[in-house]
This record gives sequence, C-alpha cells and structure tokens, in this order.
Amino acid sequence: MAKTASWMKKGWVAVAAVALAAGCETSTLDDEGTLTLDQLNGLASTNVAVTVTTTPTTETETTSTGTTTTPTTETTPTGTTTTTGTGTTTTTSLWPAEITGTVKFLGSDVSSWPVTASLNASVSGGRVNLPYSKAKVWPASDGMNANPWVFVNLNGQWYAATWEYLRYGQTMKDMRGKSWGGHIKVAPLSSWEPRAGERIGLMVSGLARGGLSNVRERSNVCMVTWN
Repeated sequence: MAKTASWMKKGWVAVAAVALAAGCETSTLDDEGTLTLDQLNGLASTNVAVTVTTTPTTETETTSTGTTTTPTTETTPTGTTTTTGTGTTTTTSLWPAEITGTVKFLGSDVSSWPVTASLNASVSGGRVNLPYSKAKVWPASDGMNANPWVFVNLNGQWYAATWEYLRYGQTMKDMRGKSWGGHIKVAPLSSWEPRAGERIGLMVSGLARGGLSNVRERSNVCMVTWN
C-alpha cells in the first residue's frame, strides 16, 4: 500500500509539472476530464499562431462653393478592371439587370466590398425603407454604422452616391420635403431630385463617407420605383 501511495504521489507531481509547462490553469485540466500522459505532453507542445492582415485605404474630399468634388471610379457589371484618375479598381460584383454599362461612384468606390447583408428596400410617400440584415451587426462609429446609397441613371450614365447616414439599428429615412441633391452634395447628382415613376437603385454599406469607417461590407442593390 505504501508503494502504491508513493507511485500515485509521483504521478500527480508529473501531471502538475506538465500542466505548468503548458501554461494551463487547473480549471482547464478539470474541464478536460481524464487525460493520458501523451495528451498532456501534447498540450505542452502545442503552439497556435494567428495572422491578421489589414488593408489601408485612402479617401480624399475637397469642397468648393458648398459642393463636394471627388474623383469618380467606373465599374462594370461584368467585373472589368477600369483605371481612372485615382488608380485602378477591380470589381467582380454584378448589379441588377436594369443597371447596364459602367457605374460611376461619386466618392468611395465600394463595388468590390463583399455582399454580406441582405436588403429588401422600398419607398412610399417619400419614406425610404432599408431593412437590411446587418443593421444590428455592423459596429457603430460615433453612433452611425452604415451609409445608404442611391444608383441614378442620368442621361444614360449610372452614378452611385451616398446620401445619408444610418444609426445603429435604423432602417428608414424620411425624405419628405428634403433635397436629395442637397444630401448627396457631389456633382452631377448635387442637383438631382427623383421624379415620380423614376427607377432608382438602393444599397447599404459600411461607413464610407465623412472619414468614418467600420466594416468594408455592403448589401445587394434593390431597384425601386420612386413615388
């Protein structure tokens, strides 16, 4: 019996030594249940490395007589790479069938941001409903967590621009009696106002305006009829 007790004592000393070498707390060992000596040695030798990669972005805005003037980027529905004054942008995104040809982004080009949010937009009497699935998922910055976008066909050319901010959880903007162009503030849409029956596209993205940022993600584009 004395020999057995001595052997058990030596065994627990060995277990404790391995646990300390692995940097484990005793509660961790308790949660593991029954462990063999080989398993404990495995814990001591395990080394997990995590690599995080970030991509810097640059945004430039200049103002003149109250109108924001920014370089535009063109993207096409087929994912063509287009070079403009601000560099080269590649997109693999497909727009709705109604949006043909190139799309000029006024300000930040978010076309290559992955579509992670589902949007089913609608308009009614000047109210713009933007129920999107990440309204309470994307983190907020200064209380804001998204920008709504509008896609407009002006003289045969499609333009995309932000026109407001969305607070955390917010999914509706009331544009009754308000100027769309005055909210967009970027030519040539700085003087645009939707007409009854006009088809426009609506989208939501992570923050991409005014120097605020949170996530580089966006929703699908919904085509709606203004009324």
